[in-house]
Amino acid sequence: MAARDVKLTYLTFDWLKPLLAKRSRTPVARGFARRGAVIAVVAGVLAFVVIQAALSGASVVTHLIADPVYGDKERRLKRLERAAPVGAPRVILLGTSRTGYGFVAGRVQAAATEAGSPAVVFNFGVPGAGPITHLIYLKRLLADGHRPDLLILEVLPPLLVELPDGPFEARMLKGDLLTRGEIKAVDRYAMPTERLRRQWRDAALSPLYEHRFKLVGRIFPSALPWQLRYDWGRTPDPNGWNASDVETVGDEQRQKGIAGATAEYRDLFKHELPAGPSVTALRDLLTLCRNEHIPVALVVLPEATTFRALYPASVESKLVRFFAELTAEFGCSFTDARTWITDDVFLDNHHLLRTGATTFTDRLAGDVILPFLRTRNSREGR
Repeated sequence: MAARDVKLTYLTFDWLKPLLAKRSRTPVARGFARRGAVIAVVAGVLAFVVIQAALSGASVVTHLIADPVYGDKERRLKRLERAAPVGAPRVILLGTSRTGYGFVAGRVQAAATEAGSPAVVFNFGVPGAGPITHLIYLKRLLADGHRPDLLILEVLPPLLVELPDGPFEARMLKGDLLTRGEIKAVDRYAMPTERLRRQWRDAALSPLYEHRFKLVGRIFPSALPWQLRYDWGRTPDPNGWNASDVETVGDEQRQKGIAGATAEYRDLFKHELPAGPSVTALRDLLTLCRNEHIPVALVVLPEATTFRALYPASVESKLVRFFAELTAEFGCSFTDARTWITDDVFLDNHHLLRTGATTFTDRLAGDVILPFLRTRNSREGR
């Protein structure tokens, strides 16, 4: 063989040697790679399953995941109760967003302490809530160890309407907020239980997805628009007051709010009112309180002139008779506060600005809460 041929053969083999060596290692390397990939996938799947199972289980034992608005408010109430003097009575105003904006519970608590009648006073106002949701929440509060010594219950009259497609608050209530038992219980009130069951089932099977906004809203709220954060219960006020973000509003902004509220509620007054499943739920709630010996004070919160104008005269007269019947049957008090506040301290025409909230709170405290506490203390010899 010529020297040139030997050199070429050597060079050719020298070039192939690393390739041949690489090829000889490939099956083993690939085997390790495959096993590593399989392990990674299995570990990822297991982690996902564990997280899903943990969330599903946690949502059963705490409302902080499934219904964070209730869960956060309940936790704040618990803190207040733990810090209160032993035996201090509990006054809870259970209501809608009207209550959330309008009741400065901490102000009443301070006034009660100053008057020698220390008490825990809490604002449990929740947007979109009505008699059915209030009944669910009262049962939860009792089960969680929060027994009110006085329950002030907001009644929003338009929500006592009987609609062809079920209660108005069904539009806000979702099955992933509820327990299975609660869904079964609300079937009595013509709620869309099939939809609620489907939503509950989806959340039980895939909690990470179905509760995603609730979880992100708790961890990274700025990543979501306000309506998806579920952070209403995380108000900075320790007594649960959801104060308006602004002190005043201009005429243009208020008119937009009035237009929105009018569009939302106007057509409800065209139907039978008070009537239907929401009335049944309200009566069931009052029956529960009577059986549990919980005093109840019913209240309709302030409304601006434009909102009160939505009530037909026939509805007004029916409401007068309705509340008279409730107070006679259940022994509760009733306060109609619709005309207490002037139009200029509303955010729209039925949610109060801070100034209006203070005025309403002081009058409700003077008319209802402080007299109740004085009578209770006198009866117990304090």
